Amino acid sequence: MIEGVSLIKKLLERGFNITPEALELIKGIPSDQLDSLLDSIGQKPVLEYSDIIGFLRDIKEEKSQSVEEVEKKPVYPEDFELVKVPEKLGVRGAADEFIELVRKRFEFLRDIVLGKTGMDPIPISNLKASTRRNGDRVLIVGMVLEKRHMKDFSVRLTVDDDTGSIPVVFRKGSRYWERADRIPADSVIAIRGTYINGRIYAESFLLPDIGGDLEMPGSTTGKIVFISDIHIGSKYFNESVFTKFLKWLRSDYARDVRYLVIGGDLVDGVGIYPNQEDELEIADVYKQFELGAHFIEMIPRDINIIYIPGNHEPVRQAEPQPQLSGEYLDLIKEVRPDIITLPNPSIVSISGVRICIYHGRSLNAISKHVPGLQPVRPETVVESMRWMLRLRHLAPIYGEHPVAPERNDWLLLDIVPHVLHTGHIHVYGVGEYKGVRLINSGTFENETPYIKSLGIEVTVGKVPVLDLRDLSVEIEDFSG
Repeated sequence: MIEGVSLIKKLLERGFNITPEALELIKGIPSDQLDSLLDSIGQKPVLEYSDIIGFLRDIKEEKSQSVEEVEKKPVYPEDFELVKVPEKLGVRGAADEFIELVRKRFEFLRDIVLGKTGMDPIPISNLKASTRRNGDRVLIVGMVLEKRHMKDFSVRLTVDDDTGSIPVVFRKGSRYWERADRIPADSVIAIRGTYINGRIYAESFLLPDIGGDLEMPGSTTGKIVFISDIHIGSKYFNESVFTKFLKWLRSDYARDVRYLVIGGDLVDGVGIYPNQEDELEIADVYKQFELGAHFIEMIPRDINIIYIPGNHEPVRQAEPQPQLSGEYLDLIKEVRPDIITLPNPSIVSISGVRICIYHGRSLNAISKHVPGLQPVRPETVVESMRWMLRLRHLAPIYGEHPVAPERNDWLLLDIVPHVLHTGHIHVYGVGEYKGVRLINSGTFENETPYIKSLGIEVTVGKVPVLDLRDLSVEIEDFSG
């Protein structure tokens, strides 16, 4: 601070006189902020009390906001990092936003596919405009609009790029015929074939897919437990099995567990589907979270908890879903202030291991539209997850469940994880695809009438445990 004569001298040099009341007040301003004050006032012959008090009030508010931001900023464990987490969510839901979302998705995946071919594709409009192309071998890249099975047993795709669309035929018995039958709508695909009279007779195709050269993290100790779909509040919530699991977490058998990942649907919620109230033991979401907090309090403090929402949490249904907030989160924070709450989906790093945590709502659509994935079983769940990686998107089939047209496509797998974790389908499954560990964590909810109607055999209390040393997975079974 500048005192006495020096302060007055500085004010006079800047062309200011000052009232006695203002002089007493200005003495409390640090010297490094005095110039900012005088610059903000501009041309004024006499500084008054009101000029100074307003400046001091602004400084106080800035400091208050700064402290608040620091307090709000979460403190994560040393071995934990955020890799890709949805942020600044919020859109109008207008048609142009959806068009832009699909356009960006197509452009990104097209570039990946082209990187695999090393060739430039022919725009579909150019191809169809030239009759001289008949008999030429061509390459196109587009998005699958439709798939049809023809009377001669061939598979016909309608493929679209940003210039037009064209039929693509895979003849029965050709090398890629059976594979083409499994391609779902909205896939971005590169196709080589022969152009004849307005259509392409395909010889081969490429999907965006992940490579087989995934860099593995260095070996580290510790384990990660993955759960989801607990459904606290449901009449079918298996509390005894879940309590047995929590008891195991507190035992010596779980002494190497460093993280617990909850992949959504901690509670059953209210109003999620028609007549849900008939299947609720607790018909109040707040009370469901009260019980949820009670269970979370039983988890040892040295186990870090990561929690994303699912379609039963009280957040928006459209993906990406924001993290849990408000009074529901407050209940959990009261017992575990250090819980890491993230949006759905999120990619994090634990000791260098990239883990994509996604509730998995799109698994319904993938198993529905890719032949051979029904009924839902542990092995078909894993195959559905492989299709996410082949198509490089967590929700590759558009329109099957709500997706928000955010400026960024947060469901795009532009970063390849070491581990992909899903839930939602209530059937556990563990597998691998080109170096990526695939984990679906099953459920703690017994078979509901709806699940039974789908012919799904739920797997209650089978908990995958990932070893960070080699990414191997063991299943702890608490159902017995």
